Amino acid sequence: MQFSTTRFPEITSASQTVPKFGAELPALTSLLSTATPTDRPRSLLITHVLDTAVAYIEAVNTIFPVASVVAIPYSASPRAVETLRTKGFNVVVPATIADTFTESEDQVISALKASQQPLLVQEVGGYLAKASARLASFAHFLGVVEDTNNGHWLYENTSPHPIPVLSMAQSPLKAVEDSIIGDAVLFSIERVLREEFAAICQGLRSAVIGFGKIGRSTAVALKGREAVVSIYDINPAKNMSAKVEGFFPMPLHQLLQESDLVVGCTGQTSIRLVDMPFLKDGAILASASSKAVEFALSDFERECRVEKFSDVVWRFTQPNGKRFYLLSKGTPINFRDGSILGTILDMIYCELFVCMREVAAKRAPVGLSKSPPAIQDEVAKAWLKAHSEDFLKALDDKVWDYPESLKLGAPK
Repeated sequence: MQFSTTRFPEITSASQTVPKFGAELPALTSLLSTATPTDRPRSLLITHVLDTAVAYIEAVNTIFPVASVVAIPYSASPRAVETLRTKGFNVVVPATIADTFTESEDQVISALKASQQPLLVQEVGGYLAKASARLASFAHFLGVVEDTNNGHWLYENTSPHPIPVLSMAQSPLKAVEDSIIGDAVLFSIERVLREEFAAICQGLRSAVIGFGKIGRSTAVALKGREAVVSIYDINPAKNMSAKVEGFFPMPLHQLLQESDLVVGCTGQTSIRLVDMPFLKDGAILASASSKAVEFALSDFERECRVEKFSDVVWRFTQPNGKRFYLLSKGTPINFRDGSILGTILDMIYCELFVCMREVAAKRAPVGLSKSPPAIQDEVAKAWLKAHSEDFLKALDDKVWDYPESLKLGAPK
């Protein structure tokens, strides 16, 4: 596949406006009152600052006053950052992902030193995982709410933690989000293919590395665009599952040799330096996981000549002359176009808020723990009331008494 210098104008729309608080997050709005007046500490958010996040940050601020917002660099919309700053929020945008670890810790420590009022943190990526012992030295630090698998794994790998770390990363509700990320990933990939390569997905030999929830949804989305999709997963059982579902699994190096598009969905390093020589000449690499972990970029940069063609495309030329292209510096490609949109955002923000409420009320245990079923049930019911008129009209339905209503069908 040859790179084209053809450019298309940015897609804009008069309807692309920053959401107003409460209008797009009715379920979250309904849950704000569940925080008791006595359990309302300050908060600090380490998060994606997209236009859609403005309403969420404003909502959180009404209950847990926001001391600072640390924006993840690859998902910091300049418009959203400016909007929040205009509204009086202290928004910090680190220069790099590596800087985000340092800046996050510094911002939390500064907030703890500035006031004795209790503080909790909601974050997306484990940026405080190595700082928990230091944070525990402040008696008024309440704990952390974590959103992502990548962050959950970091907290897991650096445990034990002397503070509460309540993670929703592996919640069944979070799995709903993961199941539709593939569409968001492919929307952004397809846009880049058209604008930067004058190419389309139909017939494109595509590799999905990792067949978890995000990998499966990405493979399904690619197949829906009539791409030729194969997968690889380090877990043999997932390769077996992929074959049954119609995604022919291949050994990694064989798959790389045959694929024009490679999408990393593992949350780990899926393509290492030792794998690089097997990439097909002209292959395009995109990430569907957090941070920039899918590809061994520092090793690639050391071994290759790197050329920047646009804000979204970099070309790597190997010593043997073979080339491959990297999208968005290896960060999640879906954040280029807002990632997850619609009512699912309301659900995710609801669970984050309820987890924050539990940490604020000191009901979360010390150490890393997972969002419990009671939180998920509460969030799901609030979401159904806000987004399903049919269920809202049927308040006598058994769903509202779940899980107690399970007993109605139990054997006598």
